[in-house]
Amino acid sequence: MAALGFIETKGLLAAVEGADAMLKAADVHLLEKNLVGGGLVSITIEGEVSAVKASVDAAVSAIGRICGSTLVSQHVIARPDEELKRIIATKPVQVNAPEFKEEAKVEHEEAPVEVSEPAVEIKKDLDKVENLSSNILDKISEPSVKAEPVRYQISDLEKMKIGKLRQIARTMSDLSLTREEIKSSAKKALIEAIIKVTGR
Repeated sequence: MAALGFIETKGLLAAVEGADAMLKAADVHLLEKNLVGGGLVSITIEGEVSAVKASVDAAVSAIGRICGSTLVSQHVIARPDEELKRIIATKPVQVNAPEFKEEAKVEHEEAPVEVSEPAVEIKKDLDKVENLSSNILDKISEPSVKAEPVRYQISDLEKMKIGKLRQIARTMSDLSLTREEIKSSAKKALIEAIIKVTGR
């Protein structure tokens, strides 16, 4: 342990961002994270003096980029005394990988599958269901009632704004105007084209 580095932030987000920046900036090890209280979080790292200083500076910079975050304090202790081991964890945090135990291999014997008459009956029933569903789909897809185009009165069309008239004209398939002509047509031309299609 050549040096200890500390940052203290208000809020966990700033502490996590600072710890990430410290660990990425130089060859340092994370010792601990303490929730001090009142929203204060302290992060402790250890490593070589120059690496710890660079890491703490990187953390200060990273925390400064977070809107609304507050860095309360930062400090580097070069060559700390051995007695500090009593109050500060001096071993890096170890992330233990979960240990997987080998599962006992169980051999399964597969039972022979017998095809009997019920399987044939199921296939016949399945064919009946498919035929029935295709008949239903055919009936659904056939239009039972043909929709008549909406008929508009000239007086109603004259009260509408040009945008609404253009919208109505775009929905009509038998309209004599192209989409480009609908965009540039005057209100009177649109009303005449709509009346020709609807028959009034």
